Amino acid sequence: MNHPPTFGAGPVRHKESPVANKDLIKRAFSVTANLPPLAKADATPVEAAPEPVIAATAVNVAPPPDAERPRTIPPRTGPGSMLAFMTDQSEVHREVVRLREQMTEFEGASATRKIDPIQVRPSKWANRDESHFSTDSFRRLKQEIESAGGNIQPIKVRPLPTTPGHPAQWEIVFGHRRHRACLELGIPVLALIQNTMGDADLFVEMERENREREDLSAWEQGVMYMRALELGLFPSAKQLAAAIDRDMGNISKAMALAKLPAEVVQAFGSPLNLQFRWATPLKDAHQQDPEQLLATARELVARPSKPTPAEVFALLTRPAGAGASSKGSELEWKDERGVRIATLKVDRKGRAALSFEQAMDEAQQRKLAKLVDGFLGHRKG
Repeated sequence: MNHPPTFGAGPVRHKESPVANKDLIKRAFSVTANLPPLAKADATPVEAAPEPVIAATAVNVAPPPDAERPRTIPPRTGPGSMLAFMTDQSEVHREVVRLREQMTEFEGASATRKIDPIQVRPSKWANRDESHFSTDSFRRLKQEIESAGGNIQPIKVRPLPTTPGHPAQWEIVFGHRRHRACLELGIPVLALIQNTMGDADLFVEMERENREREDLSAWEQGVMYMRALELGLFPSAKQLAAAIDRDMGNISKAMALAKLPAEVVQAFGSPLNLQFRWATPLKDAHQQDPEQLLATARELVARPSKPTPAEVFALLTRPAGAGASSKGSELEWKDERGVRIATLKVDRKGRAALSFEQAMDEAQQRKLAKLVDGFLGHRKG
């Protein structure tokens, strides 16, 4: 009968060296950041196993072939516990690094929040004429914002210096129409907040955003450019054009429209009706005979039946001396290239004949008949 090997009189433990423990802790700190995550603990409780005994003489004892594999035993020594703790902490460290990498994607992003529209004021370079807020396009925008419960696309604002007794805390960079709609509806306006922005940056960003939308009239753009130059935002129109990356010719035409007398602008019914291609002829007419231009504009404003913007342009830029006389008169309309497109001849008895140089389609004929009906006050027979 075989007897199990006999060990010494009693168990002998090796005394743990403090220096060795310190080295083990250092190694744990240095390597745990790269350790893989620990496997999930087995749901089955594990009974505490007796602490292994180290004999004075090493003896290799092979386990029986049908013996179960030993389960993982929680460490009970100080360095072992520290190693397990640092392994868990390395998982937290990796999670923090991952979150930091995700946060870098949002660096430089502006915060959005809902603001009371009363606390927001238009920019001092605001380029919206008041008539713009009476158009069908603005009414449609207002209805869309109301049905959505607010503006889906945020406006952009920058903070204003705190002023006692003044409710405005923000200045609009762009989005004046959306802000106005929310203000009239009495609902908060969703806004991007740019905490730091200079005047020149504000102007450039506002101009670019409005240009991309293509909903600013030529006259409104001219007013915006004129105001920027008057307030010294740019030293010259040439530098303004370079800052906003626009053709100098378009800027000159827009400012020429903005410089027209108020009576001339009023003759068109709304400044939104003025077009870039009319800028040079109107400017020339104003320089050649300003009194005649103003007299014609006032006469057009006083008419009970308002002519179309194209007709206003033709009348304001007609050649001097084309009015009625005892010998009759002839009035011509020309396009922006100076080519005659229509002629009105009046004989000595005041009988008029209107002719067009180009053929008219059916839609144009109906429109002309409607204009004649309104002029005569009678419907055609």
